[in-house]
Amino acid sequence: MDVFIIVWLVIFGSVFGSFLACMGYRIPNKIKTTYPSSFCNNCKKPLKWYMNIPIISYIILGGKCAYCHKKIGLIYFFCELLCAILFGFNYYLFKFDFNFFISTILTCMLIVTIVSDFEFYYISDRILIIGGMLIIFVSFIFLEKNEALMRLVSGLIMFIVMFGIKLMGNRMFNRESLGDGDIKLMGIIGLSVGLLNSFVALFFGSLTGIFFAIASIKNNKDGLIPFGPFLIIGALMVVYLSQYINPYLEQLLAI
Repeated sequence: MDVFIIVWLVIFGSVFGSFLACMGYRIPNKIKTTYPSSFCNNCKKPLKWYMNIPIISYIILGGKCAYCHKKIGLIYFFCELLCAILFGFNYYLFKFDFNFFISTILTCMLIVTIVSDFEFYYISDRILIIGGMLIIFVSFIFLEKNEALMRLVSGLIMFIVMFGIKLMGNRMFNRESLGDGDIKLMGIIGLSVGLLNSFVALFFGSLTGIFFAIASIKNNKDGLIPFGPFLIIGALMVVYLSQYINPYLEQLLAI
């Protein structure tokens, strides 16, 4: 039964990943969600249904548009594949419990943000609001009322902390140090994993961001790092490793 569910979640994840990656392109470019139908970003010709099958079409077409033969960004294939894998992985780890829904909501936000932030340095308020509302809804269903309310407080505290970090960074470097989207995103992460875990997520996200910056230093002449995806990756790492992290945090609180 679990294998059957995982297979269907992987299939659904690939389809949903394709949609979310598309939203990552459309939202920053102010293109409607439903109109026009899927099209090539280069020649703007509408795609046939068989050119738009997640993962499979990219492989069959050799990563190129069937009309203009312009290379399709590998990022879209990556997002479809990643979403498919994470949907199945989330169920494998958690079944249909609280952490499954939190990790799946974060996965969806990650897919949109990978495209919008890496390609346009843009984090959508729309995605943050929808993700935040879903997380609040899930929290009040699965958690005790007081714990769910504490998640709201954690989100607010993380927003304030990140805003303070931005002000200090702006003064120290005499330039914009953090985007407003990153600050709001940390508020959503506070909702997702709680206050102490948010700082762990920030550490993991910063660490992966540093590795990315080092790896891409030759091609990143402007020095800009799309921090949003790494923050969400940090939050997902906290959810996935919660059984190992939480005992240490409990010991810390007991001191």
